[in-house]
Amino acid sequence: MSNSEWDYDVGYSGWGEWVPRLPISTDPEDVTKMKHSAKSFLRPARDLQGFLEAVAEKKGFAQLLKKAAELNENEKVDNLIKSTGVVTDFTTNLTPDGIRITFQPDDTAACFHITLSLCW
Repeated sequence: MSNSEWDYDVGYSGWGEWVPRLPISTDPEDVTKMKHSAKSFLRPARDLQGFLEAVAEKKGFAQLLKKAAELNENEKVDNLIKSTGVVTDFTTNLTPDGIRITFQPDDTAACFHITLSLCW
């Protein structure tokens, strides 16, 4: 690997390739955006925890969720997720193997998302 591959503006993608990264153009001391993202992340994190607790511990919830997914009842799946206290915007992707839920911030300046995948 040449020295140029280790320059600050090149990074490993995690998929076996090196890709260019934009150099940091902001003041390294300014963490305002990071703090805003972290603060905005707290509500979705609580939503995620409540949902996971319902799946893991609420009698019959996991069965209802899986059955609705198997029947492609997307609205029912979304309503079941919301019934656990989730207020954060989310999208669901149902597959024969499981469910993927992506939580998105209300505020686009928050700069984060959470993706949860559960296997059946």
